[in-house]
Amino acid sequence: MRLQGADRWLLPIAFGFGAIIAVFMVLRISAFLGGPGVDWFSIPSGAMVPTLMIGDHLVAQANAYGGRLPELGEVLVFANPTDRKTLFVQRIVGLPGDRLQLRRGRLYINDQLVKRAPVLAAALSPSNQHLAGLAWYRETLPNGVMHLIAERSDSDLADDTEVFEVPPDHVFVLGDNRDNSSDSRIFGSIPVSLLRDRPLFLFWSEDWSRIGARVE
Repeated sequence: MRLQGADRWLLPIAFGFGAIIAVFMVLRISAFLGGPGVDWFSIPSGAMVPTLMIGDHLVAQANAYGGRLPELGEVLVFANPTDRKTLFVQRIVGLPGDRLQLRRGRLYINDQLVKRAPVLAAALSPSNQHLAGLAWYRETLPNGVMHLIAERSDSDLADDTEVFEVPPDHVFVLGDNRDNSSDSRIFGSIPVSLLRDRPLFLFWSEDWSRIGARVE
């Protein structure tokens, strides 16, 4: 049968989508078996606002760490140390040997105040602006990694903490939405053995302009 105009376009598009799905499924099976591959996740809570919004869907590099330490500032998926099953996604702010504390909402690493600068709501994407009741900051970690955080105030329950010392082979994590996050302030440092995946990019978001954005 001779293909007509529209058919000529539809056939390669269908084959292309089929090939992408096949590769994705192979990588997903590999990840399930503990090898290299990909996972995907939906975000059910606002703990990582504004980096990750409720309803975002992301693709992650599966089994990304293999016992190695991530870098300061990385966003990663890990198993909660309380039950070792529930998966969380948060940001690394402390490595082995670091001493961390929050004082009046400000993060200190090894007794040094971590820099933060206010960000105007107008600089945020439309999907973030419905959370404009929060204060927004760009935080700069000691290695130069910059990322956005959200604060309801600097006097919430978890805004003043004890000093946490990160043990060997552990990391310390915080949610970017500092007053709406259960993180290492609650359940302590995370053993490297519980680190799972590294988020790569968003494949779906209610804000279409964010689809394809890297998770940083």
